[in-house]
Amino acid sequence: MPLFKREKRSEPPPVPLEAILASRPVRNPALSWEKNERGEVVITIKLEPSKPGLFSGFFREPTERKIILDAVGSFVWELMDGERTVGEIAERVSERFKLHRREAQTSLLAYLQMLASKGLIALIAPSAPQSRVEGAGSAER
Repeated sequence: MPLFKREKRSEPPPVPLEAILASRPVRNPALSWEKNERGEVVITIKLEPSKPGLFSGFFREPTERKIILDAVGSFVWELMDGERTVGEIAERVSERFKLHRREAQTSLLAYLQMLASKGLIALIAPSAPQSRVEGAGSAER
């Protein structure tokens, strides 16, 4: 037995599909968004100023970052109101874009995972009380 053996981290158990489909996606309340003239959703993320560096006086630092969603992404973004479940949103995507239910679910889950990894949304479990959701957005990052 080695002296400095690393402990293996166990992976969390996979979440059942039924639980994911019953969860409610909510937008990060710290973000602002609007629709542009083409009907695309434009998400604005406020950036923290970085520490002054060697070239800080020469270059202007951006204060915000904008993300423009395509037609499908904009459609999904508008449906994420904290009231609809992932399953309901998948049904709407399936109807609107003429996809099979399973195909819409798979695509939607991948998209939601990407949005969550960027901190743009969170998934609220079906048993989570609404008061916890409202308090989650009040903390500054």
